[in-house]
Amino acid sequence: MTEDEKNAVRASFAGKRVSQMTVLERKVFDEDFQYGVAARDHHTNAVSKVPARTPTTKPSIWRRMGFTRK
Repeated sequence: MTEDEKNAVRASFAGKRVSQMTVLERKVFDEDFQYGVAARDHHTNAVSKVPARTPTTKPSIWRRMGFTRK
């Protein structure tokens, strides 16, 4: 089965419960779950760089709520 055919099967079982899947859909689902789709797709292996959050202080919360004098 080619990757295009697998993608078509993936699209057909998107949103379905496992109990509602056909045998072919379940086979592709099980392969993806066991081996991981991301392991085969090199485009999704990029690490997202989310900046670290700074701790929220009480004065900053009060400022957002409008409790400070200006």
